[in-house]
Amino acid sequence: MVRTAFIVFACCLVVSCAKHSHPAQIANATPTTITPVALSAAEAKTAFDSSAGLTTALERRWPLVAVRTYCIPERRHNPAYQNLVAESPVWKGVLYSGQSTGFDKITWYANTKMGRVKTYSLEVYRGNDFWSLEIGDENTLQRPPDYSPDPTKGRFIGHK
Repeated sequence: MVRTAFIVFACCLVVSCAKHSHPAQIANATPTTITPVALSAAEAKTAFDSSAGLTTALERRWPLVAVRTYCIPERRHNPAYQNLVAESPVWKGVLYSGQSTGFDKITWYANTKMGRVKTYSLEVYRGNDFWSLEIGDENTLQRPPDYSPDPTKGRFIGHK
């Protein structure tokens, strides 16, 4: 009898815990491995020729699991650190458009020169939270991104 009661209690506890898990906790769970993507020089050059090309390259470079890994409260952008200053003409884009990402938006904007991207900024927004994933140029795309940088660095707000 005691054994049966214990089994019933354990089952109820498991079900109850599963019901109370917050979806954001599940979405922000750190994956075991993510392979960072670096583009070849030719791919990076092509990506900088159009807005659609840069969007595709950034989605490949920053899979959603990597964005979720990066976007923890401790790595929110420190407003004391300068973001990319927009200089006309500016191109803009949205990553994962029409998909449920768990964020309000994942966007980029870029300064251009002679019809090509010169520098870009990739950003994530959720509520009042803001993350600057990277500011880069054509060479940046040729190096693997850091999906889990040290959150104690000054460019991050830290845990508050």
